[in-house]
Amino acid sequence: MLRKSNALSAAAKPSWLVMALLAAPAVASAQADSLDLASATLRGWEENRWLAIYDRDGSYFGRASNRGILQRFNEAMDFEYHIDVISYSPALIETRDWYRRENGARGWGGSLNHLMLLAEGHFKVSVPLGETWSTDARFIHQETLTAQRSLLWIRFNHDLFDRRGRAFFRSTLNTDKSQIDFELGFIWRAAPGEISVSLGALDLFSDLIYQKLEIGAGLAPMALDYISRPYTGRLAVDLPLSRRFRLEAYGLALTPSQVIFESQTVPDSGFVQEERYAYTGGLLEFKPTPATAVGTFGTWVRARLGRRPLPAGVPEDDFDLTEKTWNAGVYVIGRMRQRFVLEAWVAHVWRTEDRLRPDTTVAPQVEYEDRSWAGRATLTYRAASGFRADWGFDTLDRNIVKEDRVPGLGALRRDNSRLRIGLGWHFGSRALFLLGVNQD
Repeated sequence: MLRKSNALSAAAKPSWLVMALLAAPAVASAQADSLDLASATLRGWEENRWLAIYDRDGSYFGRASNRGILQRFNEAMDFEYHIDVISYSPALIETRDWYRRENGARGWGGSLNHLMLLAEGHFKVSVPLGETWSTDARFIHQETLTAQRSLLWIRFNHDLFDRRGRAFFRSTLNTDKSQIDFELGFIWRAAPGEISVSLGALDLFSDLIYQKLEIGAGLAPMALDYISRPYTGRLAVDLPLSRRFRLEAYGLALTPSQVIFESQTVPDSGFVQEERYAYTGGLLEFKPTPATAVGTFGTWVRARLGRRPLPAGVPEDDFDLTEKTWNAGVYVIGRMRQRFVLEAWVAHVWRTEDRLRPDTTVAPQVEYEDRSWAGRATLTYRAASGFRADWGFDTLDRNIVKEDRVPGLGALRRDNSRLRIGLGWHFGSRALFLLGVNQD
């Protein structure tokens, strides 16, 4: 399924239209029912957290940046950035439907300022290779102020136990061969849900590339040398608990890893970096009727980056950075009078960022915390095919608990409320095209 949205606020920016496009083949996966399925998912959140560690070079400031793993702060963020992300995100129903399909494409975008566009695009295809073998291809393009990535990965699947089980091997494809990652896993299909477990190896060829093949300084100014390698364990659960209740649960843990970043032109210049990373999230959904869903969700992410300078390194590379995010919320989805759909969610978000230094004369320590309430409500008129209209309200209320020297902090000092309207067209079950405007 494909969705493309491109929107602007009229109060602080020119009144541009939002453009959205959504497309999918008529034949979906065995689990997909229809676009009108009243259900939500945390799969999008989990996928972005997975990408943060599997494609670290796709983070906005890059792998070797001192901004950390999550890189949540950016001086380019204005006070509307976070509500822009909320406004331009796909609807709950459409997100759930996207992750239940095996083939499709979607994209959306929205204006951040007079020059920049927030843009995201996804493409996926599944191809059978025989009775029990198949291959999946996924491509994700993200241009935001936290990520700048274009990542392709391939997965080979082998069905087992009369297709109730599936073993898979997944690999990311990256032009920098030292950053290629692998994942080996197993999926058990408890129709209409599934359980997935996997083990991953990150930067598997890094030591071969840098230590054995000896890449020249012209191609790579910094050489990497792993002291302890990074591996991941990952769990994903999406199961019905009864006829009315459904559970989602996700988790990943990275083994503690250490890697040396050393200059190839100045010996002993660079730093040793230790990385730890983990996240978990859960969603519980209750469906009183097939057209109605009420749910609650919670997520937690922790990223730690410890850095020590080499003998000829700079003192600024001596710190321990810990980033944490907690998120808890509720949502409701309801279809009314057949063609009207109401979606609403509200969440409370806590974020902390601590940068501790043994020598504060070099640079100050940072102890930061903010808490915010975020929400979105959308009323949609949608037919099975034909005209569509969306009316929405988004809000973001922020509170900085511990104010410190975090880049881009000025962008967090204002609250936001926004009205949205979108007009579009459904091309049956195959595609959706949507245009809209915002008013702050």
